[in-house]
Amino acid sequence: MYELSETNIYPCWHYDAGLSTSAATSISREVRYELYLDHQSLGHVIASPHHLDELGLGYCLAEGYIQSPDEVAAIDVDATSHRITLRRTSIATATMQHRNSSLIVDTTAKSISIGSTTLRSASIIDTTHKSSPHWSVTSEEICSYGTLLDSITKAHHISHGVHEGAIVKSGRVLAYAEDVGRHNVLDRLLGIVAKKHIDTTDTLLIFSGRVPDSVIRKVHRIGCPILCSRAMPTELGITLADAYGITLVNKLRPTEFLVFAHPERIIADTQLMHS
Repeated sequence: MYELSETNIYPCWHYDAGLSTSAATSISREVRYELYLDHQSLGHVIASPHHLDELGLGYCLAEGYIQSPDEVAAIDVDATSHRITLRRTSIATATMQHRNSSLIVDTTAKSISIGSTTLRSASIIDTTHKSSPHWSVTSEEICSYGTLLDSITKAHHISHGVHEGAIVKSGRVLAYAEDVGRHNVLDRLLGIVAKKHIDTTDTLLIFSGRVPDSVIRKVHRIGCPILCSRAMPTELGITLADAYGITLVNKLRPTEFLVFAHPERIIADTQLMHS
């Protein structure tokens, strides 16, 4: 149903109770590709070696290089030159710049993030496209996703070397991705959403990794109003989730979780929610 990450066997030495023995274990595969938009290099990506077309598409959408998958005529993945090329329907004549959708101004750090670059300056967050509050989910349903990622992946169990993410609705998985990089997972999901025209306005994104502000920014671009992670957030991640109207669920387990932003979407017993 899903294309999962590959692993290779590597020799190692196992130390236990002061004794050393030779051993072997599975390590997740990763590749380094250069990403191009038409003839311009956008840099290199280090990722798991599957569905690199979706990763390239999602990255360009997330970072504001393109606004819609309709702008892309073809995506070429060359395994010989290790090059991913997105070819647009019409090549822009002006110097390529990030559009406004890729700008984030953080209230706490007073910085603008453009891709992986941070510029110190402004002090507000653009919340023009905040997640809609008119949708809710039960705490029971959220807990039911506590083991979802483990039930899908095999690479994580074998190598503990990949992150995973899934977009779900009413117990159904609409999109799934895994990669050695947590940001790559989100770019892959955005690529899947764009290619399959998935409506994310009433979905949850189940995620395996830590949640800093860079993760929130990508989730906001995907459009899921609720993010549920098995890991914890950072302070800036909480701040940005609150500003974007994203319900932030962390430390997700089959019987419990924590909520750091916008709990109003979660239906639970009032006494328990405030105890």
